[in-house]
Formats: sequence, C-alpha cells, structure tokens
Amino acid sequence: MNRTRWIIVGVVAVVAVIVAVVAVVVVTRDDDPREFVAEKYRRAQQLDQTNNGLAFLATAAPAAVAATIAKATDPRDKRNTGDNHYLRFDNDLVAVSPHAGGSLVLVDSFANGTRRHHTHTSTYGWTSGSAAGDYRGGGSDNGGK
Repeated sequence: MNRTRWIIVGVVAVVAVIVAVVAVVVVTRDDDPREFVAEKYRRAQQLDQTNNGLAFLATAAPAAVAATIAKATDPRDKRNTGDNHYLRFDNDLVAVSPHAGGSLVLVDSFANGTRRHHTHTSTYGWTSGSAAGDYRGGGSDNGGK
C-alpha cells in the first residue's frame, strides 16, 4: 500500500477505537439510580419514608456519596443546599443528607421526591409534575358555548 492508504487505515483505526471506548462507557454506565444505590449502599428499611421513599445508609459524607452516585448514574441535574444533596433523574429523585456520621440516601419517584423535599427542590425549579400542579385553567374548546 502507498502512504495515503496507510494514513487512511490509521485514521479509521483510531476512530474505531474511540467509538469502541465510548460504547463501552455508555453500556457499562448504570442509568438506574435505584439499582446502583441498592447495590452500593446498605438498605435501612427502618428509615423508609411514606409513599415509597426507600432509605439506604452510607459511611461517607453526603457530598462524597452524591458524587459517587452522580458519576455512576448521570443525573439530569444535581444541586445541594448545605449538606443536603439532590440528584434529579427522569423518573427518580435521590436525596443524600447527613446521618449518624455518614449519609442517609433516600430514593423516591421524582413526583414524590419533589413533594417530600419541596422546600429545597422548588428553589431549583423542580416541580412534582402532578396533575393539580400542571393545571393552568383555560376553557372549553367551543368558546364556552
């Protein structure tokens, strides 16, 4: 082969390696925070909250725990208010707060989590998306007749 063909083959090989690495990272990333938290942290049923708020305990500080979860699960948004950390996902909300020298990790559906932590999450613009919260009024489609 001539030099141009070797360059083309080399470029194609480099692109193939980059695509393979990106594919491996995407495939191995655990986008389900519930699964990741359940595998990584100790279940604490006694600390569960109403409406299916699942509690887990971690030995590390809240900032470190939230960073670990975020790195593994790629949340849509992450915020904190002091030592309380919140990770927003399409269907879930994970709240990490101080507890007994470590952290309490609370996993909720997004709607329940935003209602449970509304004093913090509403300041981020996160709303529960409930039917009542989304109602904007209006009227009939036929002009009220």
